[in-house]
Amino acid sequence: MIIWKGWGILAIVIAIVCSVAMQLLCDAVFGAGYYRSSRWAMPVALLLASGIIFFVGQKLNNKPGKVVIDKETNEEYILKSTHSLFWIPLQYWGAVTAVLAVWMYVASK
Repeated sequence: MIIWKGWGILAIVIAIVCSVAMQLLCDAVFGAGYYRSSRWAMPVALLLASGIIFFVGQKLNNKPGKVVIDKETNEEYILKSTHSLFWIPLQYWGAVTAVLAVWMYVASK
């Protein structure tokens, strides 16, 4: 089960799109099957995805909210949408993805 709020699902989508693009590029340049056999291709794809995820998360989660006023109490409330995956804000998934990429590269030695 995947739990997300707003556009939080983009963390997974961006990682998959970057991985598929890297696979197509590596297999076209270095020959079929290179992506699966190389140590560096998947971590590089995830590092690229982590940067994209971070900037998309920053852009989406730092939009200003809409201020509404309760007519009865005159209290102000800020309505703001959040974008998260498993309750973690989208931009933080960029760091999680980068750590995963480094771990994959180090563990493949």
